[in-house]
Amino acid sequence: MHANLCICLILLASVMVSCQSQPHIESFDAIGWQSDTNGCQGFRLDQLEVLMDDQQELLGWNEPALTGYLGSPDYRELYVRNQKFLIYYLEPTWECGSVGKENPLRMYVRIDALGQSKEISLRNR
Repeated sequence: MHANLCICLILLASVMVSCQSQPHIESFDAIGWQSDTNGCQGFRLDQLEVLMDDQQELLGWNEPALTGYLGSPDYRELYVRNQKFLIYYLEPTWECGSVGKENPLRMYVRIDALGQSKEISLRNR
């Protein structure tokens, strides 16, 4: 009987987690952001202010919900203690051809060991 209760609680918890919706920022164009791979079109840089003004909306979300909203990151970097960074290029990279920069501006989203977004930062190195 006790095992059945544990199984039911685990199933209920997994259903609740899987029902989490995606983040949403009112004036942010997620489709345009997703289509600007490696920042080649400059669209991400244009949307940066809108995104950073409401960055709190992106914190606390699990990785699948976040990547569902922002799209797949251009790069993933493993970090200590099972954490990782999702990296989105905001300016053109060398993969964009002659317009690419050596050290383009990037947005880092830190994902903790539990798979939730905890921090957003900008870097160009």
